[in-house]
This record gives sequence, C-alpha cells and structure tokens, in this order.
Amino acid sequence: MDIGTAVSWRRVGLLAAGLCLTIGGIVLGVGVLFALMAVLILGLGLDLSNQSLLILNLIAVQGVGFPVVGYAYLRYRGRRVWEFVPTAIPNLRQIGVIVGGWLGALVLVSIAGVVIQVTGTTAAENQAGQVVAENPGFVPFLLPFVFLLNGPGEEFLFRGVIQGRFREEFHPAAAIVLATLMFAPIHVFSFVGATPQAALVTISILTVPSLVFGAVYEITDNFTVPALVHGLYNATLFGSIYLADTVALAGI
Repeated sequence: MDIGTAVSWRRVGLLAAGLCLTIGGIVLGVGVLFALMAVLILGLGLDLSNQSLLILNLIAVQGVGFPVVGYAYLRYRGRRVWEFVPTAIPNLRQIGVIVGGWLGALVLVSIAGVVIQVTGTTAAENQAGQVVAENPGFVPFLLPFVFLLNGPGEEFLFRGVIQGRFREEFHPAAAIVLATLMFAPIHVFSFVGATPQAALVTISILTVPSLVFGAVYEITDNFTVPALVHGLYNATLFGSIYLADTVALAGI
C-alpha cells in the first residue's frame, strides 16, 4: 500500500470515528434521558411537563452523553483531555472574538432567514423553540442550563474533540466544515412534524452558526470561546421570545 492510499484510508477512518462519536453521544444521552424519566415517572410518580422534559434532555444529552463520549474517546486515544482541548479564561482579544462571533452568527442567520422568506421555503420547528414559545416565562430558568450544559456539552464534543481530531488530518477550514456536517444534522431529532424539505432547510441554516463556532475555536484555540459564543447565541434566541412576550404583556 502506497503512502497516498494509506493517508486516504486513515482519513476515511477518522471520518467514521467522528460519525461514531456523534451517534454514540446521542445514544448515550437518550439512554440517560430514559433512565431519568423512568426514575422520576415510575419511581417517584411525578408528572413531567414539557419544560421539565427539555431540562432533562439538556442534562442527559448535552450534560452527559456528548461530554462522556468525547472524554472516553480521548482517553482511549491516550490523549490528555485538557491539553487536546485547551481551556482558559478568555483574554481581552478573545472576549472581542466572542462578541464578534455571537453577533456575526446572529446576523448571518438573520440573513439566511430573509432568504428563506424571499424564496418561500419553510423551516422546521424546533422542539425547544416550541416549548419556549408556549411558555415564555420559562426562559429565565432555562438560560443557566444553556450556558452550563448546552453550549459547553455540544462544543466539547463537536469542536474540541471531533474538529480537533479532524484538524490533525485535514486543513483547519476543512476540519470546521466536516465537524459542522456532523453537528448540524443531529438537530433533526428535535424537529417537530417536519417535512423532509423543511428539515433540510433548517439543517442548512444550522450550518451557519456551527461554522462560526468552529471558526472562533480555530482563531483562539480556547474551548471556552466557542462554548460561550454558542451559549450566547442560543440564549439570545430564547431571550428574544421572552422579551417579545414581556413587551406584549406590558402593552407596549
């Protein structure tokens, strides 16, 4: 086997590993979710609301599934986790990157939304967005979980571990794109009554902030940065729903 063929097969293996990590994180997270639900519903006899299920999902998937699978993989590969995924308090330059990435992601997604309206296509509705839209007052209780679990959990696996491994074999730009192709489609599990076309449209939109998260990680080499950008991005989406409801109630 020549060197070129060996490199090609190594890259195929790495892509397969990234896909397995993605699936493994989801499977483990769903398993933990079912276990928690069993304890609370069958064991304690509790009646769980949609808000409670959303929190449980964040705990199980983003809080346990993704981080545990990513951590286990790095340990299996003999890597020191916090050397492979550099983490530090952001300096002033990195704070600027955080603000720029956060605002940039919002602007780019807004542009994508305008394009969707102009073309007459329809995006899928997200389960979390639906729960928040139906219960805007829940947002202040949700935001801590967004910053502590949602952003860090997803970014650790997809940027820290998967993008980090891809970067070792591919160009950084290719690593960002490939990690995004692992990240964006997993959200299909959170779509509500989506047609294939609507699901594809929404997945396409989700690639936009994902590319931003990947870019700020490459720029700063600090896991804290994409975790905060991701958290700020999601918190803004949820917060806008809460703010709109507050303004409506105030009659402004």
